[in-house]
Amino acid sequence: MHEFVFLLIGGLCHFGDRRIPMQALERDWGTMHLNLSGGDGTALVFINSLGTDLRMWDAVTSRLPASLRALRMDKRGHGLSGTGSQGYRISDLAEDVIAAMDHVGIARAVIVGCSIGGLIAQHIALMTPGRVIGLVLSNTASKLGAAEGWLERIEAVRVNGMAAMADNILRRWFGQAMLDRPEAALWRQMLARTDAEGYIATCAAIAGADITDRLGEIAHPALVLGGQHDLATPPEVVANLAQALPRADFLMFETTGHLPAVEAPEAFADALIKFVERITG
Repeated sequence: MHEFVFLLIGGLCHFGDRRIPMQALERDWGTMHLNLSGGDGTALVFINSLGTDLRMWDAVTSRLPASLRALRMDKRGHGLSGTGSQGYRISDLAEDVIAAMDHVGIARAVIVGCSIGGLIAQHIALMTPGRVIGLVLSNTASKLGAAEGWLERIEAVRVNGMAAMADNILRRWFGQAMLDRPEAALWRQMLARTDAEGYIATCAAIAGADITDRLGEIAHPALVLGGQHDLATPPEVVANLAQALPRADFLMFETTGHLPAVEAPEAFADALIKFVERITG
């Protein structure tokens, strides 16, 4: 127990026999928080959803084979990363991920993204296809809702703040089974404490993104995941993405909402591992 506390304060913690260092990458907008774990095998890059930080992947990465290498990060305005100026686009967030890969020496990776993370992953595949082995696109689309809806959310956050929005957003994230668990309160706290200006800027980036006409250019193998109780990206929206991609498999989780990596991490990790083994085997 004492060793764990010491290592955590020192910027390094143990999970079993695996070391997970916390790293900082300086970008022109501020400091980006990175976390690298695992061995020297196939690299996986995880991109979290709006209003969460890299901890949303904790229960998935802890279930991965020790040989796999996992890179996670906090987007601008999320977690321990700086917020920077507003006015950025999804392509700018994709460049942040590519810079993080360069920083830790990852040339090619399976890109795993949830919600906006999945939209960022699609942009990476279009911008730098040679850096991508495959895509795991969870609860996402090529266009995440109407721009008008995002502008309304931006205004609501400006007027009311993040904490006032949290309960309604949580019901869009989680199925009832997860909402009934005590841990749901922890995810509400994460959301409520998200930097409002960072959240607003990221909403604006989503509002301006639509790559539907370019999905046919993404030739990488893909695994598209949805949740039957997802109110943010309903099952039919995610199914349409899978159908539009040239080489996509589709899996629907029957008991989850928008964040199956949180709600059903064992099933998520199992699907991810099988996909990685198939495309790299």
